[in-house]
Amino acid sequence: MRSTITTLLLYGLSWPVLRDSIDRLLFVWQSHDALPLVDQRYAAHPIATTFHLLPGLIFFLIAPLQFHPGLRRKTPQLHRLAGRTFIATGITSSLGVMYMVLVFPALGGLLTQIVTWAICLGMIAAMLLALNSAKRRRFARHQRLMRLAFALGLTVSTARLYIFAADALFSIPFEQSFTIASALGLATNLAALALIDPSPFLRPRPPTVTR
Repeated sequence: MRSTITTLLLYGLSWPVLRDSIDRLLFVWQSHDALPLVDQRYAAHPIATTFHLLPGLIFFLIAPLQFHPGLRRKTPQLHRLAGRTFIATGITSSLGVMYMVLVFPALGGLLTQIVTWAICLGMIAAMLLALNSAKRRRFARHQRLMRLAFALGLTVSTARLYIFAADALFSIPFEQSFTIASALGLATNLAALALIDPSPFLRPRPPTVTR
């Protein structure tokens, strides 16, 4: 029961980016007249947008199921297939947004570009290390790295919660709140991850047995 609630909670946290991604995918392949800058960037690059958003949708649909222990135990082959898909779509979507922040007029300019690349590279590294750990049957490390990868990827959704709050509470438009909301989203996810799964480097080492 607890695992099911956790999975539903992860889907709830992923919902803002899932909804926006579907809306954006439908939007970019329609004809448009004059558009605000935020929307025009996507309309002018439909292929790059799709290359980022479509794998991202699959990533967020699969991710919560990856962390359900019951499904992992009962359907290990499906879990492995979903895990490989999680990694493949996560890497593809990351490469897509890394390209987009260079060719689009990035909100927040150079700072947004640097932070986006840092998050994406960290996410890609975590997923590749997680895959390597699974192959070496170091499953505890594999799980920690997969959680880290998802926490980094979930930044884009958590940031939207701050963006919605800034607009609703202070009437701050998306363009002005985007950068700080992204930073708050990243900090929130990493803090939550640290509480749920503390780094092994912060845990006391077992006592050394001497003879």
